[in-house]
Amino acid sequence: MTESQVRAIELLAGEYRFGSGSLHAHKVADLASSLFDQLSSLGLLPCLSISDRRTLVAAGYAHDVGSSPRALKEIGALPPWAPPETKGNGHHIVSFEALRTRSKDSMPTFKLHPLSAVDRSTLLYSVLWNSASDVYEVEPEPLYNRERTTLLAGILRIADALDTRHRLMVQEVQVKKASAWIRLLVHTFDEAGAEVAQARRKSGMLSGALGVRIFVQEVLEQEWALSRRTRRLSRLRRSARAHP
Repeated sequence: MTESQVRAIELLAGEYRFGSGSLHAHKVADLASSLFDQLSSLGLLPCLSISDRRTLVAAGYAHDVGSSPRALKEIGALPPWAPPETKGNGHHIVSFEALRTRSKDSMPTFKLHPLSAVDRSTLLYSVLWNSASDVYEVEPEPLYNRERTTLLAGILRIADALDTRHRLMVQEVQVKKASAWIRLLVHTFDEAGAEVAQARRKSGMLSGALGVRIFVQEVLEQEWALSRRTRRLSRLRRSARAHP
């Protein structure tokens, strides 16, 4: 996916007021891209590219459009393929259907630079699986790369969970890697227990895709600053002892 296509998706999501608002959508996109960058730098996403990162950002912008009144009005009833358990909470399905319809023939940018079949599939299924109880393929859209899409959807699920109350409490997430597990250190401005708990619940898809356990831990910003100060003083003391 190109930068212009990401911008087109952002503009499209803006027509639906991003579903749950611009601040939430952009926060999710920022957290998702940060997780992507850190996981990539640790060598955990060898099959993904910068184009996939752009697709993830676009999915962050558009993941909630199905909760907007406009999308609900345009799509109407959930499609026949919707799983029975989603009948009362299917905004991710509405998001999928809205993006599927609009990205085909209602966006001038896409008429000039159409999404590839793979990028389209990855975007749509990342949005669909963001809130789904399990991964599944639907008849209207072929799934071209399950591994790639599962990784992106798994990252998006955690990023979305970290702003589950739309309070923008999470400042940043640090990814720490060990041999058989990953720890996500969630630095927050204030208490974010609900966000951390939801991220733990929604980490299973990414954990399964990566083949490692994922632990999510909250770090209040004040505690983080104190910890950094303590470590810095400890280093200074060791240096002083080594060079009297």
